[in-house]
Amino acid sequence: MEDRFINPYTDYGFKKLFGTEQNADLLISFLNALISDDENNDPIISITYKNVEHVGEINTMRSSYFDVFCQTQSGTDFIVEMQNGKQIYFKDRSLYYATIPIQEQGKKGKAKAEAEARAMEKKLARLGRSLKMEEKKPKKGWDYHLKDVYLVAILDFVFPGNEYPEDEYFHRIKLMDVKDKHVFYDKLTLIYLEMPKIEKMEIKLDTMRDKWMYALYSLCYTDEQPEGLQEDVFQKLFREAEIARFNETQLLTYRESLRDLWDSYSTWECANKEGFEQGHAEGKELGIAEGKEIGIAEGKELGKKLGKELGIIEGSKTKALEMAKKMEDMGMDTETIAQLTGLTPEEITG
Repeated sequence: MEDRFINPYTDYGFKKLFGTEQNADLLISFLNALISDDENNDPIISITYKNVEHVGEINTMRSSYFDVFCQTQSGTDFIVEMQNGKQIYFKDRSLYYATIPIQEQGKKGKAKAEAEARAMEKKLARLGRSLKMEEKKPKKGWDYHLKDVYLVAILDFVFPGNEYPEDEYFHRIKLMDVKDKHVFYDKLTLIYLEMPKIEKMEIKLDTMRDKWMYALYSLCYTDEQPEGLQEDVFQKLFREAEIARFNETQLLTYRESLRDLWDSYSTWECANKEGFEQGHAEGKELGIAEGKEIGIAEGKELGKKLGKELGIIEGSKTKALEMAKKMEDMGMDTETIAQLTGLTPEEITG
């Protein structure tokens, strides 16, 4: 039986729910829920989509992400990324994506400054004042004033190595001074959402953030809209996610995207199994080698210790024999010598 709702972890599913103009209100509500407690919080009123979708180079690194320009009083750039690939360099990859709107601002800022400089030069030339006012010409440069940039990564996996507690799925990262822990630069914010953790958590649905997390999670695991998600925005979310409403083209595209997701899971599981088996074999060989080295080292140490003790014993016996010989020369009987030196009669007479 086919699921009722679209899987938001697929490229097509995520784009349909959040990457279209008709569903911009869903993305606005979602992003506002994530930044509601940010120190620089400035609620989003409208958004403008930039590059709508990029797909990873190979299936094991497939991912949808798109940039949106958020219209607020301060003007904030967001990168919203759905990540469904489980590569080991995910942090590097997400940070790389976060720098894209920063670089674009730099290019536009420099181009704007150079255009203004050229316009001023033409104006001065028309007035015949280019030589007299040479020192007052604007420089071809940019003041590096940047707008805020956010990266939002919705993860269908958990960071490896138990990096965060099991009951913490929301992580907001900023550049921070290591020593005194103050935020060094607050215009770059990375938000990571570890979605699998929600299954083991008791979500109270007290905030819009919790409701959005539970809504995205529920799309994959239920055929009914949860009772606690009855706001208009969630009514629309589940309506847009209903597969029965798709036309033939949408359905075929979604199923292809779903197969890609399954293939990426299969590839990951296979790579994970092979990596485990290889690591186990290498670890076993390393353990044997280390065991031999430890055995040799411990053997040498034990040999030194026993040798020393044996040397002491042998040295004492030699000294006792020398004393026994002197006593025997003095005419003492064997039994008396044995009692005084601890040697046996055979050792004394032999």
